[in-house]
Amino acid sequence: MDTEHWFAPMFSNYKSAANYQAVYLSTSETTSFPVKIYSGNSLIGTVSLSKGAPQIFEIPRQYIITEDVSEVSTIQQKGLHLVGDKKYFATLRFSVHNHAEIVTSKGKAALGQEFFIGMPRLNATASSNYTANILAVENGTTVTLSGYRSGLIFTNDSTISSTKTVTLNSGESYIFDVDEGTNPALDGLIGAKITADKPISVSNGSFSGRMAETGVDIFMDQSVPVEKTGKEFIIMGGNGNFPKSEIESTLIIATKDNTDVYLNNETTKYANIPKAGGYIFIPSDKYQDLDGANNIYALYAKSTDNVYVYGILAGSRDQEMPSGGMNLIPALSCFLPSKIDELSEVNRLPLTYSGPQSSVRSEEYHNVKLNILAQKGASVNVNGSTSGLLGPFKVAGSADWEVFTLSGASGNQTIETTDDKAITAGIAGGSGPAGFGGYFAGFSSIPSISKMGDCARGQMLEVDDFYNEYKWEYSTDQINWSILPDTGYQINPGKNFGYYRVTVTKLSCLPAQTTKNFKYLKCPTYSNSEFTIGACSTITIDPIFTKNPTWKADPTKTAIILKPSSGKAYVGADGRIYFEAENTTNEQVKFTYYLEQQGTEFPEYEEITVTVNIFQIKPKNTEITECIDYGGKGYFNLKKSFEPANVNSNYTGFEYYTDAAFSPQSRIPDSEISNYYSAPGKTVYVKISDIYSCDNRLNPGKIQLKTYELPQVKSIDVKGETAAIIEIEKGRKPYSIAVIKGKHTQNYLPPASAYQQFDTDRANIEINGGRGFYTVFIKSADNCLPVISYFTVIAVNNVLTPNGDGYNDSVEVPELHNKINPVFQIYDRYGKKVFEGNTLNNFTWTGKSGGFNLPTGTYWYYMTWQDYDGAENDSLQGWILLKNY
Repeated sequence: MDTEHWFAPMFSNYKSAANYQAVYLSTSETTSFPVKIYSGNSLIGTVSLSKGAPQIFEIPRQYIITEDVSEVSTIQQKGLHLVGDKKYFATLRFSVHNHAEIVTSKGKAALGQEFFIGMPRLNATASSNYTANILAVENGTTVTLSGYRSGLIFTNDSTISSTKTVTLNSGESYIFDVDEGTNPALDGLIGAKITADKPISVSNGSFSGRMAETGVDIFMDQSVPVEKTGKEFIIMGGNGNFPKSEIESTLIIATKDNTDVYLNNETTKYANIPKAGGYIFIPSDKYQDLDGANNIYALYAKSTDNVYVYGILAGSRDQEMPSGGMNLIPALSCFLPSKIDELSEVNRLPLTYSGPQSSVRSEEYHNVKLNILAQKGASVNVNGSTSGLLGPFKVAGSADWEVFTLSGASGNQTIETTDDKAITAGIAGGSGPAGFGGYFAGFSSIPSISKMGDCARGQMLEVDDFYNEYKWEYSTDQINWSILPDTGYQINPGKNFGYYRVTVTKLSCLPAQTTKNFKYLKCPTYSNSEFTIGACSTITIDPIFTKNPTWKADPTKTAIILKPSSGKAYVGADGRIYFEAENTTNEQVKFTYYLEQQGTEFPEYEEITVTVNIFQIKPKNTEITECIDYGGKGYFNLKKSFEPANVNSNYTGFEYYTDAAFSPQSRIPDSEISNYYSAPGKTVYVKISDIYSCDNRLNPGKIQLKTYELPQVKSIDVKGETAAIIEIEKGRKPYSIAVIKGKHTQNYLPPASAYQQFDTDRANIEINGGRGFYTVFIKSADNCLPVISYFTVIAVNNVLTPNGDGYNDSVEVPELHNKINPVFQIYDRYGKKVFEGNTLNNFTWTGKSGGFNLPTGTYWYYMTWQDYDGAENDSLQGWILLKNY
């Protein structure tokens, strides 16, 4: 139980559609208080917590578990940091299809600078992995992994080396992963060493591990630093099939060379571990049968130096092999608490798994065994009762400790002794193929100083609050110590950086113990700087301290601790800080870099927040509308259109292109930009350069080339030989119309005096030229070149003398070619049709019928037509005098 908890992120090589991950929080505090949940220094949720009202906060998967290989062996901002005003328990419970596990947070006791990695020995025939997960809590933290098997290949990192080193900032994480696919012997990471120059949180295990011939499960727990380990342990069995379980076993990892291990009440050492990081697995047949009928087994282990001890357990007796789990075992100590108040929902962990005949089953609550370790003679109860509690059981080898077991534990649990004796408790549970386990107390039992808060909120140094006496001391050199007046479990060091230690006394656990020296460092100086650049620019910043430029920054510690929202900030190989705008569209970004002084025991620190103002070229797009010639093109003044609309003192030049990529061959010559000849409907792209040597190639300026809408002749209705009604659409009124006799082309344009102006779209035009072709010229108010149309006026000669003298030799009405549905017929005086005009005979009558000359006399003509589709029929009829000699 603590005020702060950390959970490092994990890599899952097991793909599953049914996933669950949540933190379970509980406290003994009766007054409600908030717990804030962060990931990568960003707040993702807040819950209110009090005794009797535990909380479950489901974690979006991307914050704590990744299946993306590219996020392994790379710096990420994943993992969880939980901050509360008072102490509380926190467990991370998670499941995938068929598999589940819990990770119990050890609070600030989990933070440290030296760790050895623990995990089960796996069967390499399965798709298994080993993983060690790091979460940094301070800026400029250098983490090194070493002591792993030579030649080991890490996921997403094919470089083979004897060490792996990474520098992390507060809230950043890193996952070391070894996969069976590239490392057939899956024990090369067990016992590897992790060191850091500042406190970190570590979790380790296997997300997809097979120990037996069948079955895969998750084996994962949070580790503690070496100083939180111990020499004496009792390991309680889980739900496996003792005494010869295939899963149940104990892993012991040495932290010192030449460590001897003794088991139970044996006087002969069980094993010697010659090197730090060396390990042994102790099989289930070494566990003591305390109550075989109730499957209660335990192992006593003692070592000559501090060791890590992990219990590998089975969560389900019926499906032992696929229901594995792993928990870190706390060392026995009379400094353990006398009350664990309260653990929430100990048997709850939502899970889906495959049942008989491939059915899918869902379980939320599981069979859980509660294992309790207590000082000899302790009066133990669970939730104020001893009902169902089995024990105490003596464990051979231990004269001072006994164990209890409660099967079927469920809901919220409070475990305590009424006589102030020390206890700790853990669970082993599961259903079907899934198992899980964890211990909830005991890792704070080894007195140590931890730092609470931060420089912004204020910092306190503290130890656990259940001791009877506290004596704090301070030193600047770890040689000369002075006693401080503080006598509580917390002190405020203020600006007194140096070394602190505290001697704690628990009257029921004498003698008093003194913590390791705690190095309290200076808080950083906070400063600001500001730059103005272009969107393509790069800033280079020398790592100079604001307070004293002569201080030298440690290049291995210089880091970007707050990344910009766009662009890229990084520390170069030369130790300088760089920011590349990368053509961001943001007008301002901020980032923060961190400096740490080199070559001093208590270095100065500085965090510099850089504000970068980024000048953005923001073109104002324009359009030009011009008249076009009969070739469909016009002349456009690009410069006049665009540059007056885009005046800015930071602009240094304009270039005009026909493509948005600004390819050199598409550039419009400067000599043409004021009189650019082009068809409308096209776009000209403008490149603007600025004083920062940047341009707007990612956001080019645009000039739309347009032309005016031209009028269109909808219809011309000729009214005899004296008038025509012209209907016009489109274009802009008033219209100017000129009607000229003859069939003219665009090579002839009427003089201005020939035009008449009309404010409507229906113009009544007087015709004075009689029969023949007429050309209509129409301009809209934009005064562009006129559109041209034609009409004809039809008339017939009344005399026909087909004698070949060139005068009146035929009656011709070729104008009917320009009419719709034309009819031209000749009748004699008796009403007999003697001629039918058509396109084949060019609507021409020569006084014949059927190839024979007709007699002299009077004949009658009849004509009908339409001037345009849908128009009323026009008709013309009259007489013709034919003289055939």
